[in-house]
Amino acid sequence: MPTTILVVDDQAYVRRSIRSMLATKTGWQVCEAENGKVAVDVAQAKEPDVVVLDLVMPVMGGLAAAYEIGKIAPQTKIVFISSHYTPGQASGLDRLFGGARFVPKSEMGKELIPAIKKLLQV
Repeated sequence: MPTTILVVDDQAYVRRSIRSMLATKTGWQVCEAENGKVAVDVAQAKEPDVVVLDLVMPVMGGLAAAYEIGKIAPQTKIVFISSHYTPGQASGLDRLFGGARFVPKSEMGKELIPAIKKLLQV
């Protein structure tokens, strides 16, 4: 069964960029959502292995979406991304969301895939 990755960001360009990055990994099925509310619906339907989740979005932000996803798909791992948060500001997220990771958007090219792989090994 392929690993399912849900990419959630309000900017279509960011979602496409992440999708193309992840498409290089065989066995990873990538789906998308444009905000946290849609992400919760997709997570309920697909129960993804990992959600790459922007923290700052309209309609429903990443923190609220992570909380809701955790209730409906508790096995799903979270990688938070943001260009508004610093690693210091996001340091408590891993404790709040069961080992979640944080990757600044500026570092996604080199840190996102290793963060996902690390979560999948746990």
